[in-house]
Amino acid sequence: AEQRVEAEALLTAIRAALARDADLLAADELAVLENGMATLEKAWNTPDHRAIKAAIHELNHASEAFAARRMDRAVSGALTGRRLDEVRTK
Repeated sequence: AEQRVEAEALLTAIRAALARDADLLAADELAVLENGMATLEKAWNTPDHRAIKAAIHELNHASEAFAARRMDRAVSGALTGRRLDEVRTK
């Protein structure tokens, strides 16, 4: 049950990220994510928790670069137009 909950959360998060930032991916990268999502969905429909866990791991790994690009975009957007002295921590 725990693996199913984790799988559902991951699929939901990746779908939301793709809806917002799919432009950060090349076509082949998008295909890899879509394949990973399909594999996880298939595993989710089986009673094999090990298969679900393995598919979660693979999809997490496949989405790491995408997540990093999304973070870079968010940080860049947050800093745009700000001076260094406004950003420094005290």
